[in-house]
Amino acid sequence: MAARMSALRQSAMAAGEQLSDRASQLLSEALGEAKNRNLMTFALVAVSGFTLGMLAGILIAPASGSETRQRIGSRASEAYQSAMDMASRRAQEAEEAAEKIA
Repeated sequence: MAARMSALRQSAMAAGEQLSDRASQLLSEALGEAKNRNLMTFALVAVSGFTLGMLAGILIAPASGSETRQRIGSRASEAYQSAMDMASRRAQEAEEAAEKIA
């Protein structure tokens, strides 16, 4: 009887340690995701600010109307491609993270 109680106690302690380890792992993952969200928000604000500043500079700079429109179109196309590349990278990272969790 004492041996059985000792075995149960050890089993419960091992299960508790496993649960504690898993909880620590999940907490670390959650904190990492929060940091990624904050980084993503910062990146989005930075890119938006850069784009608006660039457009304002182009509109204020002395150039002909057709040249200005061409610059805006070119820069808008570059910004769109950059955003699509970033979205693609983030989607790939999300898929990899989902595979790790699953």
